[in-house]
Amino acid sequence: MKKKIYITLIALVLLFSGYYYWENRYVELKPVISKGYDRQIVFFQNDYYKFAKPNEISPSYYKNIRWVLNDSRVDYIEENGIIYVRNKFLNDMEMVWNYTTRAISTKYFKIKREMDSINLISEKEYVDSRRKKIDSVLKTIKTDSIKFHRDQENKEN
Repeated sequence: MKKKIYITLIALVLLFSGYYYWENRYVELKPVISKGYDRQIVFFQNDYYKFAKPNEISPSYYKNIRWVLNDSRVDYIEENGIIYVRNKFLNDMEMVWNYTTRAISTKYFKIKREMDSINLISEKEYVDSRRKKIDSVLKTIKTDSIKFHRDQENKEN
């Protein structure tokens, strides 16, 4: 009886380990495009998308995808100019399609530029206000230390 339990547990551990390895291994990132057909019944969301061939996608995709992945905080590895992502990332083809369209969209980069300029303005205001607070604190420390040293000299005399 114990032997069957151990065999079952070992089999479960091996299956779980294999699944974990399969989902977390790095595979080549391929651009995803829409298939562009209308179907009444949809069994899987991924049926709407397909992996694009190199001639089906704009060359700007290959230049901009690193920036989009960094902006979205996606783990990736780049070797010899090829980008590798985790296999579980490619399971959601709609998300990969979203990143593909972001990489070739001028509208996305214009919005990011506006957001960055707004963030820089607010960050500059925050830094300026902190600088003012720190300067005032330093000024009070300096005046307090001068007063303290004067008081110490007066007590000694």
